[in-house]
Amino acid sequence: MVLVAAVILAWVSLMPIVWIGYLMVQCGMMTTASKLGACGFLAFGWNFFLLRRLLYDLYQDEHTGKELTHSGMQTACFFGVQFLMALACHHLAGSFNPIGMQQWFWMPVAGFAGVILRSRRHMILVLLVILVFSTAHEYVMRGLDRALYWVCGQTTISVFIMGCCFAMTQASRQRMHTAGVAAKLRSANAVLELQADQAAVLAVAQERIRLAREIHDAVGHSLTLVGVQLDAAESLLQRDPARALESIQKAKRASREGLGEIRRSVSAMRATPQEERTLANSLTSLITSAERPGLKLVLQQSGQSRTLPSLVEISLYRCAQEGITNACRHAGASEIKVHLDFTSDTSVELSVADNGRGFSTIPENSHGLKGLRERTALLNGQFFAGTAQRGGGFCRMVVPA
Repeated sequence: MVLVAAVILAWVSLMPIVWIGYLMVQCGMMTTASKLGACGFLAFGWNFFLLRRLLYDLYQDEHTGKELTHSGMQTACFFGVQFLMALACHHLAGSFNPIGMQQWFWMPVAGFAGVILRSRRHMILVLLVILVFSTAHEYVMRGLDRALYWVCGQTTISVFIMGCCFAMTQASRQRMHTAGVAAKLRSANAVLELQADQAAVLAVAQERIRLAREIHDAVGHSLTLVGVQLDAAESLLQRDPARALESIQKAKRASREGLGEIRRSVSAMRATPQEERTLANSLTSLITSAERPGLKLVLQQSGQSRTLPSLVEISLYRCAQEGITNACRHAGASEIKVHLDFTSDTSVELSVADNGRGFSTIPENSHGLKGLRERTALLNGQFFAGTAQRGGGFCRMVVPA
């Protein structure tokens, strides 16, 4: 596009110089023709310099991010030099004006006004200056009649050239804007794709953590109960076979429940281990399966039962499960109390307390208690675990519901 504009500029600037200069040479006006040629080529050089400086970045595809910018002083300098050169060529041409060639001297001024200026008011101002200077010169040199013809022709040509250049420049600016918006959209799309990939990776990681937590809570508890019941059966086998058989049956039920938990966790078919049972029924079944000789488990409830969200129920169930498992495995407790509290209208609380050794801090390898903290945080609740003031360990979960 710059090459095309340069060819048009060369034609408009040099054609009248060559034609009028040729006519002068034929008339023996060598000196005037030389002055006109020098002035014309100087004007062409200046206009070509402006074209390179002002239009290159506007039309080049590899520079779509750039914009045509210049200060008011630079603009005044550009047009001031152009006015002087156009007026000089006009004056040196004298009476030679084949088919209105002298009006071509002012075309670059009008064309650059359409390219450089964005305000219509400024373009009208440049047009008026062109008409005033050129018409005044024509009036002084050739009289009123020629001046009237001149102003009509110059107005038509200047408005046409200025309008075409302005429209072409606006189209190029629009292309630049569209290319910039497209580049931003591509960048935003790349960012969105990256965020989508990161979200997918995060979702997979969170699902893995959830499944790991479910498997640990369910399978760990079931295997602990199986071990405890089998130990009890082994110790009772000789002196009380009936109670030993009961412990073996409890271990068998615990192993089946653990297998069912594994299947549900892997397939992610259900969010709760209670099937269609209520939370209280699930806790009763949990306590029944965990009972053994020398260990007393008690379930207490305060307030009226109400329907809870499935995530709240599973979290409370897991709290009871983990508390009982820790008391059986580590605390050396002989009594465990599970308390379900519905007295608050805005939250529900489940606590597990035993009369064992307790602990001051959560062990680093206690994945179950850490998992309960994670569950509670997801529900915007609170979780506490440690040693009670009267001795023994406890864990308590309070969640909004």
